[in-house]
Amino acid sequence: MTASAPDYTVEPIAEGAIFTIERPAKLNALTKPVLLGLAATLDALEAGGARLLVVTGRGERAFCAGTDLGELQGLDMAARMAKTSMARDLLVRLSRSPLVSVAAVNGLAYGGGLELAMACTLRIAAPHVKVSLPEVKLGLLPAYAGTQFLPALVGPGRALEMMLTGRAVAVDEALAMGLLNRVATPDAPLLAQALAFGREVTRHAPSAIAAIRACVAVAGSTVTDAGIAVEDEQVRANFDHPDAREGVAAFLEKREPRWGRG
Repeated sequence: MTASAPDYTVEPIAEGAIFTIERPAKLNALTKPVLLGLAATLDALEAGGARLLVVTGRGERAFCAGTDLGELQGLDMAARMAKTSMARDLLVRLSRSPLVSVAAVNGLAYGGGLELAMACTLRIAAPHVKVSLPEVKLGLLPAYAGTQFLPALVGPGRALEMMLTGRAVAVDEALAMGLLNRVATPDAPLLAQALAFGREVTRHAPSAIAAIRACVAVAGSTVTDAGIAVEDEQVRANFDHPDAREGVAAFLEKREPRWGRG
């Protein structure tokens, strides 16, 4: 699958695709064509049984500076809300997709750009990156599920502080609070490290990955009976899954597992 448009490109890889926002002059701000392109990419990858999606932006200045406010200026209130709802639904869909998604954060990620990164399964950033949800400075609030993504990642206290001040956070702090998973090292390109990161996950059984994600999705700040019940349900379903049998057999036979062939 190879696709391109003025605002984005989709590059196929063995496990899925790399989606790149191609608007460096506009700090890779989100437009409706970018959102529709990402939705179409998810459609194609999920239908084809792909396992990995890497999302990034062109250049080194910005991963994504958020929604394109210039595009919004030409819309009436109904159209603005329609775009907002579409974007929010898309990012929630991305966060719940069976695909493992990795945000390769190549530059600043502000507003909707940070929301896009948070919707991905994993996040790796270049050392110079800053991230922010600055909407409060415009008298607004994060509209693409950021008020939900951020507390889930960093806890309500840190999330409130970031959203109520709108301040920019550098990578070291973002890593420490759990907003980022990794900071890229200088020995290889960011995109190569993002692909390697994703492949650390996708080399494992799809059924086990899905079960772990389902359990974590219901985990809160304290252990609850509801969360333990989901874990028990997933463990029971996983014990007799062909992937589990294959994984044990491969370990005992000292070979690489062949997922999906059991």
